[in-house]
Amino acid sequence: MKLDKFDIFYIIGLIGTTVFMIWLLLFGTTVLLFSNLIFFWAAKLLSGFGLILTVTTAFLFILDLIADKIGEKEVRIFIIIQIIIPVLLIIFGIYRIISSLTPSGTPDTGFAYIMDLALYIFGIASITLSLYIVPLIKEEFEDAATGGGLFTRIKRGAKNVGRKVKKKYFAFRKQYAKAHIQDQTTLKEILTIWRHKLAVYLLIPIGIGSLLFPPITFISIVFWIKIFITDDDPKVYERIGLLVSMIFMVFIASLSYLLEWEFYTAIAQYTWTIEIFYLIGIIGSTIIFIYQFAQLKGVTLLDVKAKIGEIGAKGEED
Repeated sequence: MKLDKFDIFYIIGLIGTTVFMIWLLLFGTTVLLFSNLIFFWAAKLLSGFGLILTVTTAFLFILDLIADKIGEKEVRIFIIIQIIIPVLLIIFGIYRIISSLTPSGTPDTGFAYIMDLALYIFGIASITLSLYIVPLIKEEFEDAATGGGLFTRIKRGAKNVGRKVKKKYFAFRKQYAKAHIQDQTTLKEILTIWRHKLAVYLLIPIGIGSLLFPPITFISIVFWIKIFITDDDPKVYERIGLLVSMIFMVFIASLSYLLEWEFYTAIAQYTWTIEIFYLIGIIGSTIIFIYQFAQLKGVTLLDVKAKIGEIGAKGEED
């Protein structure tokens, strides 16, 4: 098999970064440990963003179950609750930051410790699995950034048109829950697309956050450049390299927390900064959720201003 210039560059890059990694590990260089913070910032940002998506998915599931049993009034209550929950999650995110500044300490044994450990590992593993490992195996990872091919965009557009038609039909039949399901499905799809896009964009921070393992940094950055700069399709070995890198980082991040390795303990005192990115993820997805929700319901800023003015006028009259 003939190697082209890029193949040679990639091989040299991997060899060079591997040698550098061995040198770092042999000489116990710890200065790069603090770059791990960036890795956890990116992971928490994705986690916070995914929280609103999880809520949207849960509401869609519930709505599917009870669609035939509720009317317009119940659907309105359902919508109000769904809008309130992101606000509560933002408050929860703020609480997480404050509580991480004054940690009470998690016991090293017992149920609380097991739950804390399980949630941490599940969070890291689920993010990596759903946003990196599975899309890479299916060869769909880079499609998140490009929006897919022409056929994918046509298919997505056809689905949106179909949902709009269904929504009008169900509204005409006064099946308000089923009409709202169409909007809910669209919201879920939009948030999923945004989250997958974010996962691709964050390859650079994840790569920088893996500086203690230079080959992973090299693989991540080259993959990102291929997608966004040179607009080339990554080769099979690049996908395999990124796949292996992500699996490796899941194990390292999980075992570091479990066994108290330096990869995590070196940055443990800065966990409050990680929670800030968790909050940013929640706020970002909430903004997208509310904006898209308003778009689907035909609500504009002018409508909101008019409603606020109306409420203010009533208050003055009272």
